[in-house]
Order: sequence, then C-alpha cells, then structure tokens
Amino acid sequence: MEPIMRILLAFALLSCLPPSATFAQPPPPSTTKADVGPAMIRVATVVERVERDGHDIRLYEGGRLLDLPWFSELALATPVNPGLRFDSLLGFSVGLVPAAKPPKQWALYTNVVGVGGDARTLADNVFRLKKVIVCTPQHAVEMRMDGWVYRLKAGQVLLVLG
Repeated sequence: MEPIMRILLAFALLSCLPPSATFAQPPPPSTTKADVGPAMIRVATVVERVERDGHDIRLYEGGRLLDLPWFSELALATPVNPGLRFDSLLGFSVGLVPAAKPPKQWALYTNVVGVGGDARTLADNVFRLKKVIVCTPQHAVEMRMDGWVYRLKAGQVLLVLG
C-alpha cells in the first residue's frame, strides 16, 4: 500500500471514532522536583537558622529555662499570616526554600511533596516540626548560644526542627 493511501486510511478510521475517544497521553511531568505552587503553602519567612552542631544552646521563655526535645535545627521565623496557629503544624513536615528576596532568608513551606536535586528542595532542608515557641509581649523568648544572646521580637516564632 502506498504511503498516501495509509495516511488517508488512518484519517478515515479516526473520523469514525466518537469525539469522547481518548488516546494515550504523555506521562505526567517528573515528580523529582518540588513544585512551589498551590500544593506547597508558604507559612513563614525564616530570618535565622541555627544548627545544633557542638553549640551550647539554651532557650528561655519569660525568664524560665525551656526543656527542648532532640532537634537538628532551630529556625527564627516571622509568620506570613500573623493569625496562623503553628501548633496545628506540630508533627508535620516542613521545607525550607531560599527566599528570592531578601537574600539570606528562607521561606518555610508546609505540604512539602517532593525532593529534587536543586538547592531549593534538598532533603537537608526538609524537617519535622517538633515544637513551636511563640514570642508575645507577655512571654519574651530568648536564645543564648556560646555567649551570643538573641531576643525574639513579639510576633516571631522559634521553630524546633528535627
């Protein structure tokens, strides 16, 4: 059969199919990279990350020493929505993604769905939220580490990440 006849035959067969007929679709896009879209929800901007490695870290709330669970990092953050209750996120995974602006800050996301090879979604930046300490005018929060003292501002939160 000549090539032109094959093409005409294919078109004739296709025209006989009902409009609702489906054909093989290409596979969905790769899931090896996280989609910073509607699936991931930005909840805070992290202004400082503190790793536990060899540091003597003490946290005080209202002048009282706090007992902390095991953690790998502490994150000092400002909520995107001041009304957000971070305690509802306890036990869930969160991801830190470098913020576009300002530099040296991180965006904190919930609903982290993917881990890829770029710096935005490295597995080293995905944690389980273990504890949340909210700084209010009534409950000042202070972190002391190796002679360095950091006092959180009212409205900031200290996130214990493990």
